[in-house]
Amino acid sequence: MINRIIMAIVICCLHYAAMAQQSCNHILSGRVLSNTTQSPLVGATVVLLPVHKSAVTDDNGYFMMTGLCAGKYTIAITSVGYHASPAQELRIPTDQKKSFLLEPLNIHLDDVEVTSVQGGALSSSKHQLSAQDIKESTGKVLGDALSRIAGVTTLSSGSSVVKPVINGLHSNRIVIMNNGVRQEGQQWGTEHAPEIDPFTATTISVIKGADAVRYGADALGGVVLTTPAVLDPEIALGGRIDLLGQSNGRGGALSASLAGNVKAAPGLAWKAQASTRKLGNIKTADYYMGNTGAEELNFSTQLQYTLKAGQLDAYFSHFGTNMGIFSGAHVGTLEDIYSIIDNGKPFGQYDFDYTIAAPRQQVAHDLAKLKWAHRFDGKGTLELQYSYQRNHRREYDLRRVESDNLPMVDLSLMTQALDAVYRFQHFQVGFNGALQVNNNKPGTGTTPIIPNYDNHNIGVFGIAQLHRGSYHFELGLRYDYRYFDAAGYRYDYQHPNPDGVVSQVLYTGNRTFHNISGTAGMLVHIAPGFNWKSNIGLAWRAPSANELYSDGLHHGSGIYEVGNPDMKSEKGLKWINNLHYNRDGLELEADIYAQYIYDYIYAVPNPDSVRQTIRGTFPIYSYQQHNAFFYGWDLKAGYQLSPSWKYDLSYSVVKARNVSLDTYLPFIPSDRVAHSLQWTYGSHTALGHLPYLKLTHRYVARQSRFAVGSDYVAPPPAYQLLDAHAGTTWKWGGRQVELTLSVENLTNKLYKDYMDTFRYYAHRAGRNVSFRLAYTF
Repeated sequence: MINRIIMAIVICCLHYAAMAQQSCNHILSGRVLSNTTQSPLVGATVVLLPVHKSAVTDDNGYFMMTGLCAGKYTIAITSVGYHASPAQELRIPTDQKKSFLLEPLNIHLDDVEVTSVQGGALSSSKHQLSAQDIKESTGKVLGDALSRIAGVTTLSSGSSVVKPVINGLHSNRIVIMNNGVRQEGQQWGTEHAPEIDPFTATTISVIKGADAVRYGADALGGVVLTTPAVLDPEIALGGRIDLLGQSNGRGGALSASLAGNVKAAPGLAWKAQASTRKLGNIKTADYYMGNTGAEELNFSTQLQYTLKAGQLDAYFSHFGTNMGIFSGAHVGTLEDIYSIIDNGKPFGQYDFDYTIAAPRQQVAHDLAKLKWAHRFDGKGTLELQYSYQRNHRREYDLRRVESDNLPMVDLSLMTQALDAVYRFQHFQVGFNGALQVNNNKPGTGTTPIIPNYDNHNIGVFGIAQLHRGSYHFELGLRYDYRYFDAAGYRYDYQHPNPDGVVSQVLYTGNRTFHNISGTAGMLVHIAPGFNWKSNIGLAWRAPSANELYSDGLHHGSGIYEVGNPDMKSEKGLKWINNLHYNRDGLELEADIYAQYIYDYIYAVPNPDSVRQTIRGTFPIYSYQQHNAFFYGWDLKAGYQLSPSWKYDLSYSVVKARNVSLDTYLPFIPSDRVAHSLQWTYGSHTALGHLPYLKLTHRYVARQSRFAVGSDYVAPPPAYQLLDAHAGTTWKWGGRQVELTLSVENLTNKLYKDYMDTFRYYAHRAGRNVSFRLAYTF
């Protein structure tokens, strides 16, 4: 009955949108200038609301938008190095041509082409979460927020542990840049989520190409960029408070930030931010999942000092989380595993509870950086950055002898890095050096799953750009050297003693890896509003510690993992083409890609074997290495039906084969479609400024491309989900208040997802009603 009502609403909305069509052939053009020099601003972004139509200024500061309907709009303009323009209202066709003036910041980039070199978006397929997407995903973990981008999915272990997947690749094949620092944690684990607080970022972007030249080895799948706002030394004091509440888990999140300047030190700006998050047991459509609560406490501080010819930045952040692992994922025997699979859900019944007991994860991640940038008159810019990270991961399990408060895994990873980049006109050269030390803290009473190790990395690179009219070319080359020294213990299952007892043996390993990365690409302006990007990227990745030496239980995912010390480096060649069209109310974007990876490393479940420990019986995953071929496409479309109605569609397909064995690869996302219809009232009302209502439908197909008999159970059936979002903005006492209401899984669907490692034991989360309230002052 609910589905019929929802479909009736959608049909009525589409009918109304069709009836509301009018003559939409008006043109808005204008020019963006610097208020101090009256010079044109190149590459400024002009956004028209509520239609969310955008344009970028040309070499003379001009922009043009066509296919506009008559009505009232709000226009906003941003440009690198300048204050964003206050939102202005205009009427079409009354205001058809207009000039806009922007105030410069104390420091800004004078050459927009330098920005394109640094940002990695000239020939790469770069996608950024919109402001509305960030609002609607406030309080969620990073992986869930990124999944709004076409071609980005998630690999999860229950509801709290979520990792981003880009075009079928995840974990160590994705580089995450956290405020300009390469995030270094225990990201090798499928149940190890990125230790990043999304509240610290104002822009979140994804680069889908193999962009290893800029960001270093391992970027075979892509790059995630999280960036905080640039501090404004002109603001005396300001801040923001975000409050989130949700029904599923009966919890929420709170974030508060405060920023300002120091009168006694002109040019010095500061910011302090803190957030907390708490959830209880998550509920599927018809039962609770025991011990799935989560707690977080995070904070960050930032200092920015503007110099006459540069800038000095200091940053520190702490991320701390304590999350439960679903109790039903730890079972006693192989028969128990298959019994749960046959039953389709856990045998045990759980109630709602905020208690987080073993099994659980407790992770703390500290990041500190110091960056200095200096501009030489007519001779380019030099940037030096030092960063320090400490990742402390503790995993707890049920014990039979010792206390459950004693961790089974206690890992401490320290990373120091030094980066130097020199940019001059259309060229840049750089150096990266890093030292990692991983230690297993003693006293756990268990054999560590990965060894102690030292990891030394050195890399040098160069990138050049050439601009010729409508054609822009890019070429880059990089060399990386890595020395890996490990020592630890593992079980010798091949040589048990006469009584059948398996002993532990000490092992050491010294491995050296080095390779070249490259990028070659171009951007072509085919026609007004129509661009083509093409990029070929060569990247590589050395095997990680777990792929080489792991031998133990992964407590978070409930699997037993076995490494292979003879693994070779992965080498991948990815070709991605991006076509983008945006005119007359229609926006179309397509990413078409193919990637061949030599010696691709992946974990394979062995349905015929399990590993029985004192903590239970667990499925065995062992690492293999074969050549692999990935290809697919991500399509995104948006059409402005009228000034108030907009329709969006995204469609993603990724196919992956084991070329060596001529079979499919495991844990590859299945085909998926998402589309939404949004109504926005483009005026001031009692409901606020630009209130909107959006209905989203998501369809995830059953993964039919898998090797029969290669897993404990076949992929789960396809599923469909409905989500609803509504939001508005008020001005209250000269301050801004934003409210967003959401209902996810509107019909309370009971379903499982192939990319969830807990699909053997439980379903995904059911209906979740949430609100988000933000106050900016």
